[in-house]
Amino acid sequence: MVFANVLRGAGHDVRVLASSDSLIGAPEGYTPPEYVTFFETFPLVEKTLVNRLRNNFGGAREAVRAADGLGGFDAVVCTLPPLLFASSAVWIAKRKRAKLVLDVRDIWPDVAYEMGSFVPGSLYGRFFERVARKAYAAADLVTSVSPGKVEKLNARVPNARVVLVPNGIDESFLENEDDPSLVERLRLDDGPVCAYVGNIGLAQGLGTLLDIAKTRSGVRFLIFGKGADEAKLRERVLVEGLSNVEFCGAVDERSVFTVLRHATLAYVPLVSSRLRDSIPTKMYEALGCSCPVLLAAEGDAADLLDECGLGVHAAPEDPAALLAAFDRLMGRRFSDEERAAASAWVVANHSRQRFAETFAQEVGRLAARHA
Repeated sequence: MVFANVLRGAGHDVRVLASSDSLIGAPEGYTPPEYVTFFETFPLVEKTLVNRLRNNFGGAREAVRAADGLGGFDAVVCTLPPLLFASSAVWIAKRKRAKLVLDVRDIWPDVAYEMGSFVPGSLYGRFFERVARKAYAAADLVTSVSPGKVEKLNARVPNARVVLVPNGIDESFLENEDDPSLVERLRLDDGPVCAYVGNIGLAQGLGTLLDIAKTRSGVRFLIFGKGADEAKLRERVLVEGLSNVEFCGAVDERSVFTVLRHATLAYVPLVSSRLRDSIPTKMYEALGCSCPVLLAAEGDAADLLDECGLGVHAAPEDPAALLAAFDRLMGRRFSDEERAAASAWVVANHSRQRFAETFAQEVGRLAARHA
C-alpha cells in the first residue's frame, strides 16, 4: 500500500483492486481503506500449482468485472506476478482508454525456469511467454525492482520505457516496538538464534537451512511463516530428529520486528543461484533491524549485502560454502555502531517510500500526457 499512499499524497485519485487473498491472515476487526475494492477468487491458502492456476484464472476474470464499476482511469497500474493479471490489466486499460503501467517484481516465466518448476518449450512455458509478450507489447511504461530485471526487460519490451524502481524497506516497519512477551515465550535472548521469516515455499529452498541445523546443534533455528514446503520440512525435522529446529507459524508485523531485533542472524535464501536478479524483500527488513544476514543467493542480492556489510553470502547449491559462511557470521561480533550504520544505510539507500515517490512521478507524468 506504500505506492498507493504516495500516489494519493501527490494528489492522484487512486482506486486499488485487490484479490480477496489479501485478507487471508488479516487481524480480527481489520477495516480496509475505503479506496480498496476486493474481487473474489479461489483462496490461495495452499500454494500448489493447481491452486495457483485456479486462483489466477479466476482472479483475472473477476478483476475485469470489478474494474467495470470503478469509473474511468487515466492510468492502470498492474503489479506482477501473478502474470495472468497482466491480461486483465491490458483489457481494463483498453476499455478505459487508459495508459498501462506494468510493475514487474518477478519476470515470468523466467523465474519458473530458474527455479526448475518447468522448462522452456513446455506447455506452461509457451503459454506464459505468450501472455508476457502481449502484456509488454501493450504497456506504456514498465518498472522493475533490480538492475538485472531492468536489463532483461529492456530486451523484451518493444515500445515502452523500462524504469528501475527498486524494492526496499517500508520505513513504517521500523516504527514497531518490541513485544516482550514474544521474547520471553520464544527465548529469543537465550543463546544463539538463527531466524527465518517468510514464505515457506519452493522459491526459498529451506532444505539448506536444515542442512546447517543438522550439524550445528548448539544453535536454535526458528522458522516463521507458512507455505507449500512446510509439511515436507516438518517431516524431515521429525525423521532426522532435529530438536534445535522450531516451526513458529505465521506472525504479525510487530512479531517479525521483534524476532529480527533479537535474533543472532537472519537466514535469507533463494532456491537457486540462477535467480541472480532477485532480491528477497525480507533482507531489507533484517538489515533495517540491524540483524546480520546469511544470504543464500548470488547476483543483485549478494551485491546489495556486500555494499551494506552486515552479513555474508554463499551459493545455495554449495552446502559446504553455506556452512562456512554460517560459522563465519556466527563468530563475527558486530558492534552497536556497525549495526546502527547498516540500518541507517538501508533506510537512506533503499527506502520504499522514496522509491514510491519516483514511481508516483513516472505514473503522474504518464497520466498527465493522457489527460
